Amino acid sequence: MSDIGRFSAGLLAKEEARNPDALRRIAVAKHRIQLILDREVVCHQKTLEKKIADQGPNPQRVDPHLIGLAILDLRNLGRLKVSTHAATGASPWHSNLLTPDATIAERLSELAPLYASVSTGTFGNLTGDALEVIVYKSLAKVAAAKPRYAYQGHFLLDEPKDKHGRYRKVQPPKSVGALSTAKEADFLQFGHEEGPLCIECKNYREWIYPHHGVIKETVVKAYELGCLPVLVARRIHYTAMTNLLRPAGIMAHEALFQYYLADQVELAERVRDKTKLGFTDVLASEEPHPRTEKFFSHDLLHVVGAMAQAWSRNRDALYAYAKDQMNLAQLYSEIGSPAGGKWQNFEQE
Repeated sequence: MSDIGRFSAGLLAKEEARNPDALRRIAVAKHRIQLILDREVVCHQKTLEKKIADQGPNPQRVDPHLIGLAILDLRNLGRLKVSTHAATGASPWHSNLLTPDATIAERLSELAPLYASVSTGTFGNLTGDALEVIVYKSLAKVAAAKPRYAYQGHFLLDEPKDKHGRYRKVQPPKSVGALSTAKEADFLQFGHEEGPLCIECKNYREWIYPHHGVIKETVVKAYELGCLPVLVARRIHYTAMTNLLRPAGIMAHEALFQYYLADQVELAERVRDKTKLGFTDVLASEEPHPRTEKFFSHDLLHVVGAMAQAWSRNRDALYAYAKDQMNLAQLYSEIGSPAGGKWQNFEQE
């Protein structure tokens, strides 16, 4: 490539560097990172991912795993300054090389405590609850319209929250008939001819890639309970959808929002602020978005038959993978994935 000199030896040693298109996307990310840092002074990687992967014209959008590699390359080339803050520990913050330390410190004093408030401690439990409340209400609406689709797992929304700000949840059982699991499904839904559904909810900021542990977790719960797996997450990378979930028979829904509980409106406004963390997808709401309601009331009913057939063919291989008895490349070959024989490990740096 004519622009090969732009990249560090460390980046060129990466598997992605064998792909000229990936290098072009990394170059776009590097350019956008430095423009954003000129304006914002200092950013966490999660902010850069949001601004570059989810925002801007499509040709300017770059997937998170490549943004991580762009940051790595800029650091290798000595074009980024890395800072830390007591509120966020060793988690790195990035700024352009010539940005004065005093300017960085002033900006970090505002951003780091805000980021810590939504990324550390028990806040993850609250965001986990928020997406589960959304799914619970979606399941309840389906069951009210069609009682055959009964479900297990529900929140006591009319009761006071506990001292940590959480609703009390009645968890679904860890057994279905004679089958049981040591893990706990988020929800079970019944009424489908093909069998019950085991629904897993993950309200993470990061995108779900094929290698993400949540996929193994979903497989184990569904397999051990004799259920069909369903995964709900904020964002799921297209390689996870096309190379793994669909051919495997794992149903999935992208929520597209990171939900906060309804009493977190003020915090949600602060993290959404484009001059702060810029997490513009955060939504402080306990009401399902229409597209999520449609997934549970319509889309699932139309795909469960075909996906159940795929799951039945592949579940033993998927369980072996989830138990670390085969790797992802081997699994792709076993399930007839489009990536079989040409697998690439999109690990985020």
